[in-house]
Amino acid sequence: MGKVIILFSWFERAETLAKNTRYDEVWCVFDKDDFAPHDFNNALQIAKTKNFHAVYSNQAFEYWILLHFNDHQGGALHRRRYNEMLNHELQLYGVSYDGDGCKIITSDLFNLMFGKESQTGKSRNDLAVERAEKIYERLDHFPPAKEESSTTVFMLMKHLMEFSRY
Repeated sequence: MGKVIILFSWFERAETLAKNTRYDEVWCVFDKDDFAPHDFNNALQIAKTKNFHAVYSNQAFEYWILLHFNDHQGGALHRRRYNEMLNHELQLYGVSYDGDGCKIITSDLFNLMFGKESQTGKSRNDLAVERAEKIYERLDHFPPAKEESSTTVFMLMKHLMEFSRY
């Protein structure tokens, strides 16, 4: 069984859940990892044909977390470096992230991600959204698999933030 089957099975599982329970929207969040470029791009097309929203991080979800603390400008950066860079940023706060192991976002890390950044007074999550969107707008998205380091998780976050206004 290849990775592509595993990736497609996520959409199949989402489709099954959506059929069994009424949802207004279905969002699929995934990262590129070592998937072949064709498979990654194809997965985005499959989501589109199923009317799912698909957001991704290329290469890994940790890039999205990193953008909360570092204004990385995108470009080639292998996902194995994200954990190192993220922990470098987090050491200032006495927090660490085990991206090579359990990949759990602790409550301390979560609170930091949604807390205020001391220099600007802005929410770190708002900063991550701005940074990710700025990178995304510079890219042409043809094909998305070649656009590392980038993430579209900001799209989901912006959508969720709309609900916080009520």
